[in-house]
Amino acid sequence: MRWIAIFMLTGLLGACSGGGPTLSSTDPVSVEPPSSPNWALGAPREAQTAALPTHDVPVFATGPSELLAYLDAIALADETVIAVDPEWTSETPSGAYVQRSALLGFPDVISVKTIDLGAGDAGQRASLIIYSRSVYGYSDLGVNAERLDRWIAELSRRAPVVAGRGTGG
Repeated sequence: MRWIAIFMLTGLLGACSGGGPTLSSTDPVSVEPPSSPNWALGAPREAQTAALPTHDVPVFATGPSELLAYLDAIALADETVIAVDPEWTSETPSGAYVQRSALLGFPDVISVKTIDLGAGDAGQRASLIIYSRSVYGYSDLGVNAERLDRWIAELSRRAPVVAGRGTGG
């Protein structure tokens, strides 16, 4: 019984900690994920990332700023998501979000960096690299991978896809 109380108290403290801006966000291009299974990384095939992506992100017929605006609308449509300023510096549009679990309020941090792929046959092209991870715990029961699946699928419905799969992988 004491362990259940400690677990619940830890969750409540995590939920009440104020959250967002003090949580560390990471440049998704250079991230080295933990050995635990509580993370997911999405990137287009053209991207060079330090870690092997778990999800394929399509290339879109839009510019980086517009693509980030689409994703921002998708992320912030969920009332458990807040936007925070990324802690890394970037020349390209980038974003960071915190989403808290419904039951105990544990935070997940989602870092996003857009990639300008220049003009192609279909006009302007861009994609993004997105890294989602749990702040606490070893396993996330697949929550971060499911989030990337949802966000990439919804982004593929809203923004015109040039190449790549429209769902997570």
